[in-house]
Formats: sequence, structure tokens, C-alpha cells
Amino acid sequence: MAFSGKFAGLGSRVEWHENLGSTNDRALEIVLKHGRDSEGWIIGAESQTAGRGRKGAQWECEPGKGLAFSLVLCPRWERRYWGWLSLGAALAVCSGGPEALGLAPSIKWPNDVLLEGRKVCGILIETRGSCAVVGIGLNVNESALSPELEAVSLCQLLGREVDREQLVGRIREKLVELLELDPQVIAERVWERLAWKDKVVVTASGRRGRIRGFGENGELKVETPGELLTLCDPEGVRLAERQD
Repeated sequence: MAFSGKFAGLGSRVEWHENLGSTNDRALEIVLKHGRDSEGWIIGAESQTAGRGRKGAQWECEPGKGLAFSLVLCPRWERRYWGWLSLGAALAVCSGGPEALGLAPSIKWPNDVLLEGRKVCGILIETRGSCAVVGIGLNVNESALSPELEAVSLCQLLGREVDREQLVGRIREKLVELLELDPQVIAERVWERLAWKDKVVVTASGRRGRIRGFGENGELKVETPGELLTLCDPEGVRLAERQD
């Protein structure tokens, strides 16, 4: 399979395609063929024809401007803690990306990174056997994003372009470091950056409450009048329009 020599500075276990259906799908092919030996592979693409987010949502990336890549990992955690992979990946993006550039990101449970309340990164985790594919879509050097997306790029906030290869390298490094931590430590670090934790939120059933913490596997705890709810579905919580 032909692919470009972009991002060759990240090592030999990198495929960076000009065009690809989905970086996650290609990474899963590698996992199927090589199993745990595929750990550390990075698959990236300038353009995806079938890039996706959670629940089949499409992720768009401007060629040569944004980043769309997938990293294969083999977590050593017990399987019951793998729900922390999304929040851990969001934390790695924060520390390896915006924070390293002097920006102040927040994490929208369970898998988005925000800057000034707007989405800068989305994450999709898919697992096969003992491996996990971490798919990351990051707005980097875009100068114009559709207003309806409520999104922002690093370049728009910094006023300058950012080296994409360095970004990928730092995020990979942070992800590998995080997998050596206990999930409880990740929980504490995510809580420090969590969006909406001081705000009133509304569940899918219309109940109002406030975020109070996380469950054992990264679930969201929301305190409503008379009950502490445990939410697993990211579509099940939104910021309330009224904060009284």
C-alpha cells in the first residue's frame, strides 16, 4: 500500500496517507494481522472518505491543515477500566497539544477537548482483543471553520500555524505515559480540566443536576434532586440553558 513520507520523523511505525477511508479502520486491519505487535503504530491521513466520530458521526479534516490519525495501544489495565481510555486520550491531547502551546483546554465528558467552549478535538476509541485504537481528530491550522460546527483551531487562537508532526509526537508520548498511571490518577487530572463541572446540566430524560464525579469505569455522576445518577451515554447530558 502506497503512502506518503510525511511525519517520517516519528519513526518507522508510521503510515501517513494522502487519502484513506478511515485511519481507525486501517489501524484495526494492522491489529487483526499483528495483534499486540501492532502497539505503537500510527496511521494518519490528509483526507478521509469515511472518517467518523462516535455513533457514526462524520469527522472532517482540512487536508494539510488539521490532524486525523489513529494510534494503536495495548493497555495493561484490567479490562473493566478501559472506559478510561477516552478521557485519558483527551487528557493526553490537552497536555501534548493546547497546554504545551500556552492555551487552557477543557475536557467535555467523555471524549472531546474544548478551547474557549468550542470543540478543537474529538476522539473515537475502538477495541479488538487486547488492543485499542485511539482515533484523534484535531483542528490545528484551519483558518476558517463552519460556524455551525461550534469549533475552533489552534491556529485561530494562537495567531500562527503549529507544527503538526511535533503535535503528533507529543500526544503519542503523553498517551504512552498515561497508560502507566492508575485510572484514579487520570480521574483526578481530568476533573481539574472538566468542562461544565460547576454548571447545571440536563440529562436525556430532562432531569437537571450538577456533575459530581466519575464512576469506576469513567461514567459520569450527576446529582439531581433526590438521586445521584450514573450516566454512560455521552448523548445523555447537555449544558442547561438556564443556570439558576
